[in-house]
Amino acid sequence: MTLARQPITQGAHRLEPETLAARLAELPGWTLTPDGDAIRRIWRLRDFRQAAALANVVAWQAEAANHHPDIAFGWGHASVAFTTHSAKGVTLNDLIMAARLNLALPD
Repeated sequence: MTLARQPITQGAHRLEPETLAARLAELPGWTLTPDGDAIRRIWRLRDFRQAAALANVVAWQAEAANHHPDIAFGWGHASVAFTTHSAKGVTLNDLIMAARLNLALPD
Protein backbone atom coordinates (compact mmCIF):
# COMPACT_ATOMS: atom_id res chain seq x y z
CA MET A 1 0.00 0.00 0.00
CA THR A 2 1.41 3.38 -0.93
CA LEU A 3 1.91 5.94 1.80
CA ALA A 4 -0.81 8.22 0.40
CA ARG A 5 -3.41 5.43 0.64
CA GLN A 6 -2.79 4.58 4.28
CA PRO A 7 -5.43 5.72 6.76
CA ILE A 8 -4.89 8.45 9.32
CA THR A 9 -5.00 6.88 12.80
CA GLN A 10 -5.58 8.22 16.28
CA GLY A 11 -2.77 8.10 18.82
CA ALA A 12 0.13 8.06 16.35
CA HIS A 13 3.56 8.16 17.96
CA ARG A 14 6.46 10.44 17.10
CA LEU A 15 8.78 8.78 14.58
CA GLU A 16 12.36 8.01 15.53
CA PRO A 17 14.88 10.20 13.66
CA GLU A 18 16.23 7.32 11.55
CA THR A 19 12.74 6.20 10.50
CA LEU A 20 11.69 9.77 9.78
CA ALA A 21 14.76 10.42 7.62
CA ALA A 22 14.17 7.24 5.59
CA ARG A 23 10.47 7.95 5.04
CA LEU A 24 11.04 11.63 4.29
CA ALA A 25 13.37 10.61 1.47
CA GLU A 26 10.27 9.12 -0.22
CA LEU A 27 8.53 12.53 -0.27
CA PRO A 28 9.98 14.90 -2.88
CA GLY A 29 9.89 18.53 -1.84
CA TRP A 30 9.36 17.93 1.88
CA THR A 31 12.06 18.77 4.43
CA LEU A 32 12.43 18.56 8.17
CA THR A 33 12.22 21.92 9.93
CA PRO A 34 15.37 23.06 11.75
CA ASP A 35 13.91 22.14 15.15
CA GLY A 36 13.07 18.64 13.86
CA ASP A 37 9.47 18.86 15.03
CA ALA A 38 7.69 19.29 11.67
CA ILE A 39 7.95 18.66 7.97
CA ARG A 40 7.49 21.49 5.48
CA ARG A 41 7.12 22.05 1.78
CA ILE A 42 7.27 25.37 -0.04
CA TRP A 43 5.72 25.95 -3.45
CA ARG A 44 6.70 28.80 -5.80
CA LEU A 45 3.75 29.85 -7.91
CA ARG A 46 2.86 32.37 -10.62
CA ASP A 47 0.65 34.67 -8.58
CA PHE A 48 -1.59 35.17 -5.57
CA ARG A 49 -4.54 33.36 -7.13
CA GLN A 50 -2.50 30.15 -7.54
CA ALA A 51 -1.20 30.43 -3.98
CA ALA A 52 -4.72 30.86 -2.60
CA ALA A 53 -5.99 27.94 -4.69
CA LEU A 54 -3.19 25.72 -3.39
CA ALA A 55 -3.98 26.74 0.20
CA ASN A 56 -7.63 25.81 -0.39
CA VAL A 57 -6.72 22.37 -1.75
CA VAL A 58 -4.56 21.78 1.33
CA ALA A 59 -7.33 22.96 3.65
CA TRP A 60 -9.93 20.67 2.07
CA GLN A 61 -7.60 17.65 2.17
CA ALA A 62 -6.75 18.38 5.81
CA GLU A 63 -10.36 18.81 6.84
CA ALA A 64 -11.36 15.56 5.12
CA ALA A 65 -8.64 13.70 7.05
CA ASN A 66 -9.10 15.67 10.30
CA HIS A 67 -5.34 16.29 10.32
CA HIS A 68 -4.57 19.98 10.01
CA PRO A 69 -1.28 21.65 9.00
CA ASP A 70 -0.02 25.18 9.29
CA ILE A 71 -0.56 26.90 5.94
CA ALA A 72 1.01 30.19 4.89
CA PHE A 73 0.67 31.85 1.50
CA GLY A 74 1.16 35.12 -0.31
CA TRP A 75 1.86 36.43 -3.77
CA GLY A 76 3.66 33.63 -5.62
CA HIS A 77 4.33 31.29 -2.71
CA ALA A 78 2.70 28.86 -0.29
CA SER A 79 4.07 26.68 2.46
CA VAL A 80 2.60 23.81 4.44
CA ALA A 81 3.97 22.36 7.67
CA PHE A 82 2.76 19.18 9.34
CA THR A 83 3.38 18.11 12.91
CA THR A 84 1.33 16.13 15.42
CA HIS A 85 1.07 18.26 18.53
CA SER A 86 -0.11 15.41 20.76
CA ALA A 87 3.00 13.40 19.80
CA LYS A 88 5.27 16.46 20.02
CA GLY A 89 6.74 15.82 16.58
CA VAL A 90 6.33 14.15 13.21
CA THR A 91 4.22 11.00 13.00
CA LEU A 92 3.27 8.64 10.20
CA ASN A 93 0.05 10.66 9.86
CA ASP A 94 2.08 13.73 8.87
CA LEU A 95 3.94 11.74 6.21
CA ILE A 96 0.67 10.32 4.89
CA MET A 97 -0.78 13.82 4.52
CA ALA A 98 2.39 15.01 2.78
CA ALA A 99 2.17 12.09 0.34
CA ARG A 100 -1.48 12.89 -0.35
CA LEU A 101 -0.60 16.51 -1.10
CA ASN A 102 2.19 15.43 -3.43
CA LEU A 103 -0.43 13.48 -5.41
CA ALA A 104 -2.95 16.32 -5.38
CA LEU A 105 -0.44 19.09 -6.08
CA PRO A 106 2.23 17.82 -8.47
CA ASP A 107 5.04 20.16 -9.43
